[in-house]
Amino acid sequence: MSHATARDPASIERSNLVKICKLVVKELLEQSLRFGRMLDSDHLPLQHFFIVLEHVLRHGLKPKKGLLGPKKELWDILQSVERYCVEAMDITSSVRDLPTVRTHMGRARAWLRLALMQKKLADYLQVLIEHRDDSLAEYYEPHALMMSDEIIIIVGILVGLNVIDCNLCVKEEDLDSQQGVIDFSLYLRSSSRNSPDEENNGGV
Repeated sequence: MSHATARDPASIERSNLVKICKLVVKELLEQSLRFGRMLDSDHLPLQHFFIVLEHVLRHGLKPKKGLLGPKKELWDILQSVERYCVEAMDITSSVRDLPTVRTHMGRARAWLRLALMQKKLADYLQVLIEHRDDSLAEYYEPHALMMSDEIIIIVGILVGLNVIDCNLCVKEEDLDSQQGVIDFSLYLRSSSRNSPDEENNGGV
């Protein structure tokens, strides 16, 4: 890696997002296999996953132009999936009709949850990437993760989530409010060891 690339903040941000996405999804899959049950909205690793996914999709979103200019919204991007993938029409329509969600960000969060339950999240993201030259360029800066080759890694990670089953009642969640934060150090520590015993024997 060149010195210039190493110091590029956007490149570092993209790399960090890919790494933490890998760690969070790995934990989510392990938890699902360990407990062998359907995951719901109270499942902490699942909450963390949606927070990370939101960061991934919002990375490099263009700001609105001028005080009166339209704001670039993630919800607008997700709605465009139905133009290329008819399976997305059902969840997009369901989100539009949700009486408990009032903000663009809340609708985007609801859509992502329904897509995960539909086991189509990776497919829908792949569709956006395949049409990013004509669909995403107006929403994202050139340095955005969605416009980079690294997003292909994210899609590959998300494919693994098709093996889990989720039961998320979006009508009962407060999706308009700011979502929680993650103590990333928990995942970063877990990535450097295979078991608690290793940590006691000198692991990080």
